[in-house]
Amino acid sequence: MNWKPLEKFLPEGGLDFVEIWLKDIPLKLIVKNARRTKLGDYRFDPHSKRHRITIDGTLKSDAFFFVLTHEIAHLLVQIEFGSKVKPHGEEWKSTFGKMLQDSLSIYESDLRNSIFRHALNPKASVGADKQLFQKLFLKENQLGNLVENLGENQKFRIGTRVFQRGNKRKIRYICKELKTGRMFLVNGQAIVDEIINE
Repeated sequence: MNWKPLEKFLPEGGLDFVEIWLKDIPLKLIVKNARRTKLGDYRFDPHSKRHRITIDGTLKSDAFFFVLTHEIAHLLVQIEFGSKVKPHGEEWKSTFGKMLQDSLSIYESDLRNSIFRHALNPKASVGADKQLFQKLFLKENQLGNLVENLGENQKFRIGTRVFQRGNKRKIRYICKELKTGRMFLVNGQAIVDEIINE
Protein backbone atom coordinates (compact mmCIF):
# COMPACT_ATOMS: atom_id res chain seq x y z
CA MET A 1 0.00 0.00 0.00
CA ASN A 2 1.03 3.59 -0.46
CA TRP A 3 1.36 5.29 2.94
CA LYS A 4 2.96 8.47 1.48
CA PRO A 5 -0.18 10.62 2.14
CA LEU A 6 0.38 9.98 5.88
CA GLU A 7 3.75 11.71 5.80
CA LYS A 8 2.31 15.18 6.47
CA PHE A 9 0.96 13.96 9.85
CA LEU A 10 4.18 12.25 10.98
CA PRO A 11 7.48 13.44 12.41
CA GLU A 12 10.47 13.18 10.09
CA GLY A 13 11.39 9.51 9.64
CA GLY A 14 8.03 8.25 10.92
CA LEU A 15 6.85 7.05 7.52
CA ASP A 16 9.76 4.60 7.31
CA PHE A 17 8.54 2.83 10.46
CA VAL A 18 4.90 2.79 9.30
CA GLU A 19 5.94 1.20 5.99
CA ILE A 20 7.98 -1.48 7.79
CA TRP A 21 5.24 -2.27 10.32
CA LEU A 22 2.42 -2.36 7.76
CA LYS A 23 4.29 -4.07 4.91
CA ASP A 24 1.78 -6.14 2.91
CA ILE A 25 -0.99 -5.73 5.51
CA PRO A 26 -4.32 -4.60 4.05
CA LEU A 27 -5.59 -1.80 6.27
CA LYS A 28 -8.14 0.96 5.99
CA LEU A 29 -6.65 3.96 7.78
CA ILE A 30 -8.96 6.91 8.35
CA VAL A 31 -7.67 10.29 9.54
CA LYS A 32 -10.54 12.10 11.28
CA ASN A 33 -11.18 15.72 12.17
CA ALA A 34 -10.83 16.71 15.83
CA ARG A 35 -12.23 14.10 18.21
CA ARG A 36 -13.09 14.75 21.85
CA THR A 37 -13.35 11.22 23.16
CA LYS A 38 -10.79 9.09 21.30
CA LEU A 39 -7.36 9.83 19.91
CA GLY A 40 -7.33 6.64 17.88
CA ASP A 41 -9.10 3.33 17.46
CA TYR A 42 -8.34 -0.11 16.00
CA ARG A 43 -11.08 -2.46 14.78
CA PHE A 44 -10.94 -5.91 13.24
CA ASP A 45 -13.97 -7.34 11.45
CA PRO A 46 -13.80 -11.13 11.85
CA HIS A 47 -16.27 -11.70 8.99
CA SER A 48 -14.49 -9.67 6.31
CA LYS A 49 -11.03 -10.13 7.93
CA ARG A 50 -10.42 -6.40 7.47
CA HIS A 51 -8.40 -4.13 9.72
CA ARG A 52 -9.36 -0.50 10.30
CA ILE A 53 -7.61 2.27 12.23
CA THR A 54 -9.06 5.72 12.82
CA ILE A 55 -6.93 8.51 14.23
CA ASP A 56 -7.35 12.17 15.13
CA GLY A 57 -5.70 14.20 12.37
CA THR A 58 -5.41 17.36 14.48
CA LEU A 59 -2.72 15.92 16.76
CA LYS A 60 0.85 17.23 16.73
CA SER A 61 3.12 14.96 14.66
CA ASP A 62 4.79 13.26 17.67
CA ALA A 63 1.39 12.60 19.27
CA PHE A 64 -0.07 11.36 15.96
CA PHE A 65 2.84 8.93 15.52
CA PHE A 66 2.55 7.72 19.13
CA VAL A 67 -1.20 7.04 18.81
CA LEU A 68 -0.74 5.41 15.40
CA THR A 69 1.98 3.17 16.88
CA HIS A 70 -0.42 2.18 19.69
CA GLU A 71 -3.12 1.21 17.17
CA ILE A 72 -0.72 -0.61 14.82
CA ALA A 73 0.44 -2.65 17.85
CA HIS A 74 -3.19 -3.81 18.26
CA LEU A 75 -3.27 -4.80 14.58
CA LEU A 76 0.00 -6.77 14.81
CA VAL A 77 -1.19 -8.57 17.96
CA GLN A 78 -4.48 -9.45 16.22
CA ILE A 79 -2.57 -10.92 13.27
CA GLU A 80 -0.17 -12.93 15.46
CA PHE A 81 -2.47 -14.07 18.29
CA GLY A 82 -6.03 -13.56 17.07
CA SER A 83 -8.83 -12.47 19.38
CA LYS A 84 -7.92 -14.86 22.20
CA VAL A 85 -5.68 -12.34 24.00
CA LYS A 86 -6.64 -9.27 26.04
CA PRO A 87 -6.65 -5.97 24.09
CA HIS A 88 -4.01 -4.44 26.40
CA GLY A 89 -2.55 -7.70 27.69
CA GLU A 90 1.06 -8.85 27.83
CA GLU A 91 1.26 -9.51 24.08
CA TRP A 92 0.17 -5.97 23.27
CA LYS A 93 2.43 -4.44 25.95
CA SER A 94 5.42 -6.32 24.59
CA THR A 95 4.66 -5.42 20.96
CA PHE A 96 3.91 -1.75 21.66
CA GLY A 97 6.91 -1.37 23.98
CA LYS A 98 9.28 -2.79 21.36
CA MET A 99 7.80 -0.56 18.64
CA LEU A 100 8.28 2.52 20.84
CA GLN A 101 11.87 1.60 21.61
CA ASP A 102 12.66 0.88 17.96
CA SER A 103 11.25 4.25 16.85
CA LEU A 104 12.54 6.33 19.78
CA SER A 105 15.00 8.30 17.63
CA ILE A 106 12.29 10.03 15.57
CA TYR A 107 10.68 11.73 18.58
CA GLU A 108 11.75 15.19 19.70
CA SER A 109 14.65 14.92 22.15
CA ASP A 110 12.64 16.29 25.11
CA LEU A 111 10.12 13.41 24.70
CA ARG A 112 12.53 10.49 24.41
CA ASN A 113 13.06 9.79 28.13
CA SER A 114 9.31 9.84 28.82
CA ILE A 115 8.58 7.58 25.84
CA PHE A 116 11.38 5.17 26.78
CA ARG A 117 10.02 4.97 30.35
CA HIS A 118 6.51 4.38 28.98
CA ALA A 119 7.81 1.67 26.61
CA LEU A 120 9.08 -0.37 29.57
CA ASN A 121 5.52 -0.82 30.87
CA PRO A 122 2.99 0.62 28.39
CA LYS A 123 -0.43 1.64 29.67
CA ALA A 124 -3.70 1.02 27.86
CA SER A 125 -4.38 4.75 27.96
CA VAL A 126 -1.65 7.35 27.57
CA GLY A 127 -3.72 9.44 30.00
CA ALA A 128 -2.62 7.05 32.76
CA ASP A 129 0.97 8.23 32.18
CA LYS A 130 0.50 11.81 33.34
CA GLN A 131 3.96 13.10 32.44
CA LEU A 132 3.93 11.67 28.91
CA PHE A 133 0.34 12.76 28.29
CA GLN A 134 1.14 16.34 29.23
CA LYS A 135 4.27 16.44 27.06
CA LEU A 136 2.61 14.85 24.03
CA PHE A 137 -0.87 16.32 24.03
CA LEU A 138 -1.06 19.55 26.01
CA LYS A 139 -0.02 23.06 25.19
CA GLU A 140 1.60 25.08 27.98
CA ASN A 141 -1.53 27.15 28.62
CA GLN A 142 -3.77 24.07 29.03
CA LEU A 143 -2.25 22.63 32.22
CA GLY A 144 -4.48 24.74 34.46
CA ASN A 145 -7.52 23.57 32.52
CA LEU A 146 -7.28 19.89 33.45
CA VAL A 147 -10.05 18.43 35.62
CA GLU A 148 -7.42 17.19 38.10
CA ASN A 149 -6.13 20.74 38.61
CA LEU A 150 -9.53 22.13 39.58
CA GLY A 151 -10.61 22.47 43.18
CA GLU A 152 -13.26 20.25 44.72
CA ASN A 153 -16.78 21.54 43.93
CA GLN A 154 -15.37 23.72 41.12
CA LYS A 155 -17.84 24.13 38.27
CA PHE A 156 -16.62 23.68 34.71
CA ARG A 157 -17.84 23.15 31.18
CA ILE A 158 -16.79 20.49 28.69
CA GLY A 159 -18.60 20.90 25.39
CA THR A 160 -22.17 21.92 26.19
CA ARG A 161 -22.31 20.19 29.59
CA VAL A 162 -21.64 21.90 32.91
CA PHE A 163 -20.23 19.80 35.77
CA GLN A 164 -19.17 20.16 39.37
CA ARG A 165 -15.98 18.31 40.29
CA GLY A 166 -16.12 15.84 43.15
CA ASN A 167 -13.71 13.35 44.71
CA LYS A 168 -11.04 11.36 42.89
CA ARG A 169 -11.52 7.67 42.12
CA LYS A 170 -8.27 6.24 40.68
CA ILE A 171 -7.50 8.47 37.64
CA ARG A 172 -11.05 9.78 37.28
CA TYR A 173 -13.15 12.24 39.22
CA ILE A 174 -16.76 11.83 40.22
CA CYS A 175 -18.45 14.83 38.62
CA LYS A 176 -22.07 15.90 38.82
CA GLU A 177 -23.70 17.19 35.65
CA LEU A 178 -25.61 20.21 36.95
CA LYS A 179 -28.47 20.14 34.43
CA THR A 180 -29.49 16.51 35.08
CA GLY A 181 -27.96 15.76 38.48
CA ARG A 182 -26.36 12.63 37.01
CA MET A 183 -22.92 11.54 38.17
CA PHE A 184 -20.10 10.85 35.70
CA LEU A 185 -16.53 9.61 36.01
CA VAL A 186 -14.36 12.17 34.21
CA ASN A 187 -10.69 11.54 33.45
CA GLY A 188 -8.41 13.83 35.44
CA GLN A 189 -6.52 14.60 32.23
CA ALA A 190 -9.68 15.87 30.48
CA ILE A 191 -9.27 19.43 29.21
CA VAL A 192 -11.93 21.82 30.46
CA ASP A 193 -13.39 24.29 27.96
CA GLU A 194 -14.38 26.82 30.63
CA ILE A 195 -13.90 27.19 34.38
CA ILE A 196 -17.02 28.71 35.90
CA ASN A 197 -16.51 31.05 38.85
CA GLU A 198 -19.68 32.28 40.50
